[in-house]
Formats: sequence, C-alpha cells, structure tokens
Amino acid sequence: MPAAANGAAGTDGELIVIDGDVAYNFWQFKRTSTSTGTAASFGAENVVTGDGWGSKSPFLSAGITAAGSSQLGGLLVKAETADGSIDHALQLVVDSKLVLPGAVGSAIASDGSSASGIVKEGQLLAIPKGTPMPAGLSPLGQEVFTAMQKYGAYVVDVAGGTTTIRAQSNDFDDATMTALWHDMGKITPLLAGVSGQSSSGSGSSGDTGGGTAPSTGNPSATDTTAPIVQWVATNGPGITNGSGTVGVGDTVRLTLKMSEAVNVTGTPTLSLNDNGTAKYVSGSGTDVLQFDYKVAAGQNTADLAISGYNLSGITDTAGNAVNTSGAPLQPAGTLVVDTKAVTDTTAPIVQWVSTNGPGITNGSGTVGVGDTVRLTLKMNEAVNVTGTPTLSLNDNGIAKYVSGSGTDVLQFDYKVAAGQNTADLAISGYNLSGIADQAGNAVNIAGAPQQPAGTLVVDTKSFVDPNAPKIQWISATGSGIRNGTGVVGTGGTVRLSVNFNEAVTVNGTPSLSLNSNGTAKYVSGSGTNTLQFDYKVAAGDRASDLEVSGYNLSGVTDRDGNAVNLSGAPHQPAGTLAIRTGSSNQRTATVNSSIADLAAPATLQADASAASVPSNTPTTPSSDLNAQMRGTIDALGGQMTLGYSGSQGAGASSPQTTGSVMPQLALLSQYAASSFATTAATFAGASAQQWFGDTTQTLAKSLGR
Repeated sequence: MPAAANGAAGTDGELIVIDGDVAYNFWQFKRTSTSTGTAASFGAENVVTGDGWGSKSPFLSAGITAAGSSQLGGLLVKAETADGSIDHALQLVVDSKLVLPGAVGSAIASDGSSASGIVKEGQLLAIPKGTPMPAGLSPLGQEVFTAMQKYGAYVVDVAGGTTTIRAQSNDFDDATMTALWHDMGKITPLLAGVSGQSSSGSGSSGDTGGGTAPSTGNPSATDTTAPIVQWVATNGPGITNGSGTVGVGDTVRLTLKMSEAVNVTGTPTLSLNDNGTAKYVSGSGTDVLQFDYKVAAGQNTADLAISGYNLSGITDTAGNAVNTSGAPLQPAGTLVVDTKAVTDTTAPIVQWVSTNGPGITNGSGTVGVGDTVRLTLKMNEAVNVTGTPTLSLNDNGIAKYVSGSGTDVLQFDYKVAAGQNTADLAISGYNLSGIADQAGNAVNIAGAPQQPAGTLVVDTKSFVDPNAPKIQWISATGSGIRNGTGVVGTGGTVRLSVNFNEAVTVNGTPSLSLNSNGTAKYVSGSGTNTLQFDYKVAAGDRASDLEVSGYNLSGVTDRDGNAVNLSGAPHQPAGTLAIRTGSSNQRTATVNSSIADLAAPATLQADASAASVPSNTPTTPSSDLNAQMRGTIDALGGQMTLGYSGSQGAGASSPQTTGSVMPQLALLSQYAASSFATTAATFAGASAQQWFGDTTQTLAKSLGR
C-alpha cells in the first residue's frame, strides 16, 4: 500500500490501488497511522483490462460500488480528458430517491430502495442523439456531454439528494471541478433511458439517440404500465425559475418530464389557461418532451398553467398511451401573461450632453482648426437611429451622428473649421429626426440641455502657426527593393514616402521630379505627416542611384495654411536604388584566343563599328582578359566580380591558370547586368568552338541582356 494513500473524503472513503493489471478497490478505507497502519470495511480486486463490471465468480470478485462494478470503470481521469475526448461510458451515482430496487444489465447487486424511483442500478442512460449541447459549458463539461451522448453513463450507486459522476481524486483543480458541478445541472436533465443496452463498460451501447426505456422486468411479461407526466416546467426569455412576465410575441417553452421514454406521432398540444396553445416541438424517444407557446394578443393570465393535455399519439415502447389522470397542471414559479399593458407613449428625452477629445479635460479646454470634438448625448431610454441626425453649434459648426443606435448613448463628432469661434461651445439646435424609442416615439427636445459641462473654447483666430512644414526624410520601397537598395527596370513601380514634421493637407496634384527623368505622382496621405508618391519606370529612364531632383508640392499645406518649406529638404533616399531600362549604347565584342593553346591569354577587341568608349575609359593595354573586360564593362556602367575559378572541359589538356580562356569565359557567364548589352561574339578557331560542343555558341548571353 503506498505510504501516502488514503481514502477519499466522504462516508464511502473509497480508494483504488492499481498494481500491474490488477485494480484493488477499497471501501471506507482510512489510514490509522502515519506510516503503515490502515483499515477498510471492504476490499475487492478487478482486472484492469476488463470491462469494469464485477463478477460473482470466485476468481474475479465484484467491485465495491452498489452495482458491483469497479471504481475504475467509467472514471474521469485527467490524463484522458487532457486529450480532448472521453472514449467510454461514465459511471453515474444517482439520487437515492430515483433508484428502484433491483439490478439490470451487467450489475450484480443493488441498494436501490425507492418504490417511486425511475431507474435501476446497472441501467444505461444517455443524452439522445441530436440534442444540442447547452450553451456555456466548460471545456470539461463539453467533453462529459459528448461522452454521455455518444457512450452514455451507467447507474452504479446511489447518493443522497444529488446525481453525480466520479473523477480521479486530486487530479483536477478546484476551479475545473466547480465549473463541472455547474455544468452537470445542465447535462443530467438531458439523460434518458436506453433500450438494447450493452453490458460492456466500454460504452459500446446501443443507439443512444433512440432513447427508449430499458426493459427491467421479466422479458416474457407484457408491459401494461402507462407512462405518466411527472412534472412540467416553463422557461424562455424573461423567465427565471419559472417566474416572470411575458407579452405579445414572446415564446414560452413548456417541458414535460415523463416517467419513461415515449415515442411521439401526430401533433400533441397543451391547452393553456389563457386560451393559448403550446405545440409539440421535440423529445420523441426520450422521457422529456418540449412544447412551445407563442403569446398572442388578448391572451392573459395571472399565472400560466395547463388547462388540458392533448397527448394523442404519445406512447411508450410497449404501446401504452399516456395516463394524464392526476398529471400536474401548474409549472413551478409564477408566470404572468399580460397583453393588456398600456402601450408606451412616452417620448425619449435628452438627459445630459458632454464633450471630450484631444485637449479637452472634464469638458474644458481650447480647440482650433482641424481639431475634433466628440459630443455625447445621454437619453433616458434606448433609441434607434435612422437617417443622419446632427447638432447645430453656437460657433456655426455642425456635429454629425457617429454611433449609438440601439442604446441610450449617442455620439456626435464636430471638426473645427476656420472662422468658427466661441467662448464656450454649446448646442444651438437639435436635429434629431429619425431617432425614436422601441415604441416608435420620437425624441422630445423640449427643455433638452444645450450646455455641456465645463468651458470649451473654440478659437481659430488667436493663434496661427507661423512655421511651415518641412520634409524630414524620404524613403523608397517596392518589389525588388530592400532597405532602399535594389535594381528596378521598365514597368517596375517605386513607392516614395515623404515624411513631414507635421500633418499636411493635399490639394491639387503634387509630384516629385527624379534624376532618372521620371516623375513620381501623389497617391495618398493627406491629413497625415507622410505622403506617398508612386513612380512607374518607363523605357529610357536611367539612374545609378535614384533621387529626387525637384519637389513640386504646390497645394500641400499644414492646417494653418503654411506651404512646405523646401529649404534643406533631403533628396537622397536611404540605400542605393538603380534604375536600368536597357542600354542605348550597343557594342559588339570579339574574343580571340589561340587555336593551339586555349590556356593562353585571350584578347577582347571592340568592334570597330561600335560607338566609341567614353574618354574616361582606361586605355592601358593589357593581355589579361580580366583587365580588358573590366575596362570595357566599367566604361559602360556595368558590374562584374573577378576571381571566379571556372572549370575546364573534358577536352582540355592544359593546366588551369588565371590566364586561361575558359575560366575567364566562365567568369563572363556570371555577368548579366541589364546596362551592358552586346551582339553575338565568337571564338576564332574551330577548336574553341569544339570546346563548347556547339558551333553556334556565342557570348551574347554572357555579356548582358
């Protein structure tokens, strides 16, 4: 026995010890000393791999539950529920007043004693298939609901005054157990008896969705006991514990609890004492039937009750019709049906108005051009808004409706414009057409407050900002551009962002002139401190590093009308952004090499028909291909990386050197700058062509696009 083991709290004091494939069950177990002393009223052992039910066999004993099942069978275990599902039936301990004497199914014993009970130990109960999961269940409650609908729960014992499921002790925290305790109040009323129940503790029961009453008597005997209505309850919007007041259009759900599962055919109804009728909705195959009643004009009662049961077509599985003799008529609580109440004719009114926004504290402050003031109206009841209500203000401004329909608080926004001034902002007129309460009454503005709390000065003339906005920085972004660096060709778009030291407003069509001969056009940003311009690269546009060559910002001003001060404005975005749209300076190059020795230095010669190399091109002769190519490519604005080793082909016999032609050609094949275009170049000599294995091979692809 583990040294720390002790029985569970409560009179049963149950304990399970698992040793290998054997589960040892103890009842009223307690530790009599801090070390090894223990006592128990009863003990049993079960095979862990079994189905959870006990046996009268002398080799496999019964468990310690009243039904003779193992405490381990159907237990909630944290390691299992943590996976998100419970894949077996659960064990159910039922209120002793509900348990009949005798055992059914795989149960081998019973301590049921209630002559008016409705279940027996060993009976399988389940939530009928198709029953919706109650709202608000905890995660563990949802798992329990799903398991009870899919596998069901077996009655294994009785308890005093409650119906519970069992969980592994100390495995779940108090918050989880408290939530599950609340969940069970929603779950257990949904359980119904299951016919064709399996004796397997694995939960492989019959169709739990069928939900018909189990046969608990002599199989050869005929069931002649008619089902009866045990109780009736009401619920719905505005109803708490069966009490409340409902009116025209409201729906009341009436629930009948039967003594056993019943099947419904036809259209049963309930006649009510306010001359209304509740119509059958659901529950066939279970012991709980649902009826709905929609209140109509002229139906009134101080306490809703059933005046007549019309249950033709409802029978148990043996075909016995419902016995309505003595059936309860009065649901718990007091439910008033009142369709005579006086219609609401009271118009809503404005109770108070307040202001808030940037620069406003407790309704006081000073605002100027461009500032926004939020005006809040508090109504005495919820109202609905249609149309476009406004508030006229004493500075000639207008506050426009923003939000609040369906509530008792409406929001209006007012943006201060030039020329609007007042020593204390107030409402000069309410324009609330289209605002009404739930009964359709329009707002009564007689006596409505016009002065918000505090003193809010609107001043658009005492101070004008003399400082013109300035450009702080510019940046370039777009496809192929990273941190302002990249290469963009024809058709590409560059987004230039111009950041100011304050918010600016755009009127007109500002643009940016660029050093690539292109123009960036204004896109967005008015009212903020960053304007966006887009530049679409066109054929012929070129720049080794894009920059702004001129700002055309006419129409861009701050809120006080100051135009942008371009003095010292930055022109160069961060990074290096090249604009390359092809070269207008085409050249033809020919590479000559020795037929006998391909390892000899090659010479790159410019075609005499090509345009001359710019005067700043290095003219120092060189026999090294790298040096000659570098001079030519640099002169044309290209780029190349020297030192690529290349590789010799299968036909080469000369050792690879830095001067051999093939490594140099391998180097050239890495160069693909769009700024360096060339026509086809050829090797002199058939051996050089054989080296490539293709007599049409050229250097056109090597020297550019």
